[in-house]
Amino acid sequence: LALFCLTTLWVLARKSDENKRKIIFEDSTFDAIIEAMQIYRERSAEIQTRACGVLWSLSMDPNDRKHVAQGGGCDAILNAMLVHMDDVALQVMALGALKVLSFDNIGKSTLRSRGTLSIVADIMQKHLRNPTIQSEGCVILGNLAVDNANHFVVPVTEKEVDAVIRGILAHPDSLEVHEAACFTLMSLAFSAVNVELIRMNGMTRVSLELACQKHPEDVGNNISTLLRQLKFVAPAPLLHPMTEQR
Repeated sequence: LALFCLTTLWVLARKSDENKRKIIFEDSTFDAIIEAMQIYRERSAEIQTRACGVLWSLSMDPNDRKHVAQGGGCDAILNAMLVHMDDVALQVMALGALKVLSFDNIGKSTLRSRGTLSIVADIMQKHLRNPTIQSEGCVILGNLAVDNANHFVVPVTEKEVDAVIRGILAHPDSLEVHEAACFTLMSLAFSAVNVELIRMNGMTRVSLELACQKHPEDVGNNISTLLRQLKFVAPAPLLHPMTEQR
């Protein structure tokens, strides 16, 4: 019954913004979603996956994200991720929801306070071969690392940096993964503490050069900028990308 109700809400939420707001604000429907996730937290990954999908749909409108975060949405999603670490479908749905919530200031601060940076890095390492998990995870890490309200970049740990770099190497041909990873590393590099962590990782330069070689027109300029931020000297192919064609 819970799965049927959540599926119905998911369909309704995807149909219109009006339906989304009714689910969030009327008849305690949103509270019932969170309660269902708590009741079935360990008993059903399928219910958790569908509920994460509903929360993702409800968070698509930027104006509604803070209400989802304040209503317990962030906690419910993170709990589902931690209980069902091995479930790929759940992790993909949960990361999709977290990604949109991480664009909201309240959602961002809530997620950051719950240790989401570390949790997402763990999920990325566990599902290294899944490109969706890698790209979505990178965007979330990048969003959570930047505090726009206070013009501040949050220091991360070696684990978060390593997760991003391993994602690039695990998906050498994926533009989506490489773009998301470069976005995250550039965001992190506005902190001197993070710059040192990125520089210390032995795979940093290899991963960036790989991404640039595979997608020079899409990420080449950003990687050259990032290499300068890291005080690495860009190799000849990055400085003179047209040399081989002459």
